[in-house]
Amino acid sequence: MKYDRTDLSKLHHDIDQGNLHPVYLIYGERYLCARTAKKLIAHLLPKGKDAVLKIDGEEENVSDTMNKLRTFSLFGNRQVILVTDSRLFHSKAVGKNIWNKAKKAFGGNDPKKAGRYLAQLAALGGLAPRDQFSDLSAGQWKTKFGFPRPSDWNWLSTIELPEFEQQESTTDGAALVANTLEHGIPDSNHLIILAETIDKRKKLFKLIADKGVIIDLAVDQSLSSAAQKEQAGVIRELISKTFSDLEQKPGPRVIDMILARTDFQPVAAVRETEKICLYADKAPVVTAEDVNIISSSTREDALFELNEAFATRNLSRTLILSHRLLRAGIHALAVVATLRNLIRKLLFLRSLQDQDAPSYHPGQQFNGFQNGYLPQIKEKIGANDFLKGHPFVVFKGFQQAERFSQPSLQQGLANLLEAEFNLKGSTIRESLILENFFLKTLI
Repeated sequence: MKYDRTDLSKLHHDIDQGNLHPVYLIYGERYLCARTAKKLIAHLLPKGKDAVLKIDGEEENVSDTMNKLRTFSLFGNRQVILVTDSRLFHSKAVGKNIWNKAKKAFGGNDPKKAGRYLAQLAALGGLAPRDQFSDLSAGQWKTKFGFPRPSDWNWLSTIELPEFEQQESTTDGAALVANTLEHGIPDSNHLIILAETIDKRKKLFKLIADKGVIIDLAVDQSLSSAAQKEQAGVIRELISKTFSDLEQKPGPRVIDMILARTDFQPVAAVRETEKICLYADKAPVVTAEDVNIISSSTREDALFELNEAFATRNLSRTLILSHRLLRAGIHALAVVATLRNLIRKLLFLRSLQDQDAPSYHPGQQFNGFQNGYLPQIKEKIGANDFLKGHPFVVFKGFQQAERFSQPSLQQGLANLLEAEFNLKGSTIRESLILENFFLKTLI
């Protein structure tokens, strides 16, 4: 039996009517999975009468979990075994997906989250805790993870992976779970499995669909217009639900403002909404002014994300983020100011790359950049604000500058000046002025 986030109320109704299943698989966006599991448990277990045993799938011994699942409750009450971050459905088919999640987390300045995904990837490839990604050849990478080694993998050396242990084969673990479910478990016991990334071809997936319940909470995180619409819809639902739970209402533009400043980050959207509601105290309606006062840091994060999209010449993403910023009440001139600083930096770095000495090699590895080129260029030109900060951040700036030529960046500054004049002195809609600038500069 399968459900998605739009028909969970029917599942809850069925449970309340006594239609229970031995196993529930919830997969997709991590925060949505956790929220859904909490609600599911509330329906499965009458408060104060039953127990929940939580198991971290990152450290799970599947044999122990199955032993607990086969064991009757000591007092005969209903009990739930909740396995979070399960790896039972991992395979080389999902290796690229896990990598993309790690890369997105790193790009979003969340190294801890990136490290968690990389630990999953390492375990998928059978790496020992002390093994290094950098020790793998391109061929070994593809053999272990199921996809070619990306060209932009050098940032891995800057991420500290959380401790993990080599685990039993996911194939063996999945077979053990399947065997347990096929032979039956006590009616009072229920297994809930949470997983972000799954391979639906697994035998266990098909078995759970037959004997239990599968809840699909996956959200397309690509940059297509359909995916962007779906992501925005999910976040709007979460923000609206948070307002409702706190017995407050959002005023005009408030949801758009929170959406623009958190993008598709469910946890951030909910936490930001909670902070704003608390700031507004018990006011029945939260205003745009409340959002502006409490969310200055997320405003900076949103502008930073726009810079990232522009610097990587991702036109569709840049246009989407620009529209979200304007809808959130961020003035177009603030967007122009942050882009001016970005283009000046890229132009400076690009001019260094075009010098004969020291010689810059496009596509070079981070270690060579950090230990060779960067010290040489600092010695040549002296202190400069654009070369300050962590070496990898500087390295990333040089990589972005590779995507542009000096003339194109110079023209970009001219285009930006024209946009600024139009914003200050014309009646053309702000969004159209910015769109015109992005199209002229990035195409």
